Amino acid sequence: MSNQFDMHQMRVVILNDQPVSSVQITKALSDRGFQNFSSLSEAIEIIEALNDSDNPVDLLLLDLASSEEERFAILGMLTAQYGNQDKPAVIMLTQDSDKNSRVKLFKAGASDYVVKPFDSIELIQRIENQLEKRVLLKQLATQKYLVEEQRYQCNEEMTEDYQEVLARLGQATEYRYHETGARIKRVSQFVELIALDMGLDAEYSKLLRMATPLHDIGKIGISDKIMLKPDRLTFEEFEVMKTHVTIGAKILAGHSSAFIQLAHDIALTHHEKFDGTGYPNNLMGDKIPLCGRIVAIADVFDALTTTRVYKKARPVEYAIDLITLERGKHFDPKVVDSFLKVLPQILAVKEKYVDDAKQI
Repeated sequence: MSNQFDMHQMRVVILNDQPVSSVQITKALSDRGFQNFSSLSEAIEIIEALNDSDNPVDLLLLDLASSEEERFAILGMLTAQYGNQDKPAVIMLTQDSDKNSRVKLFKAGASDYVVKPFDSIELIQRIENQLEKRVLLKQLATQKYLVEEQRYQCNEEMTEDYQEVLARLGQATEYRYHETGARIKRVSQFVELIALDMGLDAEYSKLLRMATPLHDIGKIGISDKIMLKPDRLTFEEFEVMKTHVTIGAKILAGHSSAFIQLAHDIALTHHEKFDGTGYPNNLMGDKIPLCGRIVAIADVFDALTTTRVYKKARPVEYAIDLITLERGKHFDPKVVDSFLKVLPQILAVKEKYVDDAKQI
């Protein structure tokens, strides 16, 4: 495998104005097998490190005793330089345990944080989690590049093989956050059944099924403190969680392939609601792409009727009653009607693809 996909070969830069802490961090990285890391003591040195195209920075670890303004200035500089294009992950080491301050760090561009005094084992785990996400992003970028090359060479739409590779990347994200392969198969097939009943052609319905596993790809941009939390999220944490739809859309944006454009629309709109109370853009009615309206109902039905570490499964009857009550509110009435018509097939799919208890 190429070094760009080996997290221990990826470049980690530590900006640290406290020598003792710097020694602890570099020793922990070395002991874990990291080989491409360096420690800086002045913020100005970051500019030179970031401009080294031969050895690009994959993760920046900020451990500063300096003012909050300087930390936000560095985050702002990174956003200005990279935008949404291959921006390095940023882990903040902070002594501030205030929730509002941490939310501000996430909104300013931080990927994660560790409260000081820190445990070296926890810190290394946080670093590896962020680099795992970066590996996924690099794999996705590589596949998008290969697809583009194929388009120019053959002047054809993306082949089914490429669609399958991208769909499997979406599945990798689900697995990372304790979802199961069975859930992915269920939701994707629910979507295809509903689409066919609504009169959409078989080819488009198949494409919709294959694009559905990418609907939550943006979760790789959400902190593990939130994604792996076993309890109910706080208001502030849920606000951060909601950004996964825009992160996913940005990952999938800007490609001419009909498949990736479809995946983009699903990722961005599957949490919109028919009455305009959803997110991220409060779209209403037919302003929501049909693909997003279909995936929304399939996703909610499966989520309601599935056991997870943080909740018990609801009975199927409860889910059906709730979806019926939400007709014209959360869900498109036409999609609800088709969902109810194909419910026997949906229940057959649900019975066929049962979660492995070890994965729940």
